[in-house]
Parts: sequence; structure tokens; C-alpha cells
Amino acid sequence: MLTVIGDTVHVAARLQYLTKDFGCELVVSEAVAATAGIDLAQFPEREVQVRGREAPLRVRLVRDMALVAA
Repeated sequence: MLTVIGDTVHVAARLQYLTKDFGCELVVSEAVAATAGIDLAQFPEREVQVRGREAPLRVRLVRDMALVAA
């Protein structure tokens, strides 16, 4: 059995939960998109407050994952 802890896992879990609030398939932080070299400029941008973090995060809301690969 493997257990993962830490800030990265915390933020990922919070962003995954936000998919329900925003009615989308994926909520991606701009930092992750930039690191991965993925241009998500076509998707709506939001600034969200993640519980346990001081600064808000800029995220993109992906409603349809098929559009990311397109």
C-alpha cells in the first residue's frame, strides 16, 4: 500500500473537488499547465482560494477533455 501526503496532493485534491462546483471535467492550475507546456488559454480562467493556502491560485476550467488534445 502506498500513501502520498504533502502540499501537492492537498492542492490536487482541492482542485479535483472544484470540478463539481464549476461543472467541468478538469480544473488545472496555470502553474501546472505552464510546466507541462500545455496552452489552456482557450478555457475560462478563475482565481480560486484553496483551503490551507494563503495565496489564491489561477486555474483554467476544462469542460471537455477532448478539446485539450485538439
